[in-house]
Amino acid sequence: MSTPQEVTETLMAQVNELQTLQSIYPTELVVADHGVLADINEYIERPDRDLPRWLEYAITIPLNGENVELLINLPTNYPKERPEAYARGSHLDRTQQCLLNKDLSAIVKDQEEGEACIYTLISWLQDNAETYLKASVCSQADKRSDVPNRGNTDDQTAVVFARYWIYSHHIYSKFKRRDVASLARENSITGFCLAGKPGIICMEGTLEDCDYCWQKIKVMNWQRILIKLLEKEENCIRESVGNVRKFADFQEVSFPTTERHNDMGQLFKYLTDHDCQHAFKELFGIEGKFSKFSD
Repeated sequence: MSTPQEVTETLMAQVNELQTLQSIYPTELVVADHGVLADINEYIERPDRDLPRWLEYAITIPLNGENVELLINLPTNYPKERPEAYARGSHLDRTQQCLLNKDLSAIVKDQEEGEACIYTLISWLQDNAETYLKASVCSQADKRSDVPNRGNTDDQTAVVFARYWIYSHHIYSKFKRRDVASLARENSITGFCLAGKPGIICMEGTLEDCDYCWQKIKVMNWQRILIKLLEKEENCIRESVGNVRKFADFQEVSFPTTERHNDMGQLFKYLTDHDCQHAFKELFGIEGKFSKFSD
């Protein structure tokens, strides 16, 4: 457990690094929540306050007419603890984005603990990201004539319906939460994202759509993320998939208590309301029970 003085030192290092990056990338760098930055500065002045939330920002890196965005989420103990970082780009296909983030994760792990490293990650992307962009262009050109238009799929086609129950150590990042919700909307996925600690993502739809979203989500450089339960229903007719869904749309939910932890009783009630209470034991290894504050 870090002392207030140690936390102050790491937060000062984060602010100093951010200010340096802002001077280099005045328009390319966007802080996700300036309220968090204000809380960090107040903690530095008064360490008797509650710990601030993690600092999060994005940097757009231009590469010969294309852009790659680097998303940064800094644990309170960064740079003593390694950052969460992942890259995305509208012109990166699924395979190349996965490869890029796999290699980026290796670069993050190679960084020396205690040393600020975000500029190093930016430099690596400037030197290497174009390779993944070019590979994406080539791959998309090769597949364009072979991939059927998903919008013209016969509604009577038999599909596999799936429900993914995904567990994460935490889901704080506004960028990640936004991306998860966008992926769900774009791919006819229903379910929910439980923000906070622990973090849960439930996705339901066709197996093809769910797996596509999972491939995108898992490369976002999480502290820990895994599928705890995968439910399938074979031979569903595409037009009747809505009949087996438990959720009408995709929503973000949270049931915060103290220290940004979620109230497990409230979560169990939410799952019960959607006839999904069986998933609680699969996710957490214990039987669920209602919170005394549940209605």
